Amino acid sequence: MEEKRKGKVQTVLGLIEPDQLGITHMHEHIFINYLDFFLKPTDKEQSCCCVGHEDSDHKHVPLEDQKINIKNMHWVQYNYNKNLHNLQLDEEDVAISELELYKKCGGKTILDVTTEGIGRDPERCKRVSQKLNLNIVVGAGYYLEKTIGKLVSNTPVEDMEEKIVKQVLEGIDNTGIKAGIIGEVGCSYPLSANETKSLIASARAQKRTGASITIHPGRSTKSCSEILNVLKDNGADLTRVVMGHIDRTVHDLNIMLDIAKTGCVLEFDLFGMEISYYPFGGDVMGMASDNQRIDWIKSLIDAGYGKNIVISQDIYTKHRLVTYGGHGYHHILFNIVPRMLKHGITQENIDDMLINTPKRILTIV
Repeated sequence: MEEKRKGKVQTVLGLIEPDQLGITHMHEHIFINYLDFFLKPTDKEQSCCCVGHEDSDHKHVPLEDQKINIKNMHWVQYNYNKNLHNLQLDEEDVAISELELYKKCGGKTILDVTTEGIGRDPERCKRVSQKLNLNIVVGAGYYLEKTIGKLVSNTPVEDMEEKIVKQVLEGIDNTGIKAGIIGEVGCSYPLSANETKSLIASARAQKRTGASITIHPGRSTKSCSEILNVLKDNGADLTRVVMGHIDRTVHDLNIMLDIAKTGCVLEFDLFGMEISYYPFGGDVMGMASDNQRIDWIKSLIDAGYGKNIVISQDIYTKHRLVTYGGHGYHHILFNIVPRMLKHGITQENIDDMLINTPKRILTIV
């Protein structure tokens, strides 16, 4: 590892000083293609959930092919994996206008943790960063079995490790744009063989590059411990591991506390996702509200883990953008921070979640 990288943060525009990060959202997507997780609407949905959608020939437009609009907005919000338009963040002009709102509310840095298999686009991220003068950090590594299985089934873990290291030290896919974090590393529950290889490769790459790891756990309360055990067994520094989607995966404070005791960072990254129904299934019976997220965070802070928490929104669908009727990347800064302050969370606590802990995690060691 080049010595000049140590103590710096890697963005799409190059190395910066950690103090330049400011307010940081640790888990977002600016560009992503999530079509591999599309689920076709049922015939009943087609007949019961659609009003007045016809093409120029007056033929019914199926729900999955409709653009998001006022007539189908609630259905899309409730079934966000069943609309093809919704599952792609692919409009550069929209990304710029959305992130401009984030910047106006005080945001300085954002992580696009889109990884291998779901449409990572570092060159577009670089253009957005240049246009807005906004720090953007992109991720290295691999996503879930469904998207990487065919890519890595016959790939040795050593080759996967080398690819991650190259993405961090040399650049992603010959773009010259370097990743500043490993992940989000996709994990199911139980882990597939390919996902296990990906975790092992990520742990080894962490040691070689000085970059932290951010995790997409499986949809089970047992997933986090399984992942952390694999990482620990392969030499990862758990204090530089971010366990994402805690607010989707674990709804038991005692389990959250057990995870925090490992030293890893707990990421509450689904703020703004107020629909209780969870369409992807697994062991997840329902989604938390923002109030519940705030309650859990307050309890963790009271237990002494305030420096082990980061927050974000994990926007990966159009329906959560302001352009399409959603809350936008600025939701936490505009809506949640004031609520946290009223809830007894201090400004110092908020600075830890949005500035200090992200700075520690993103600083190369």
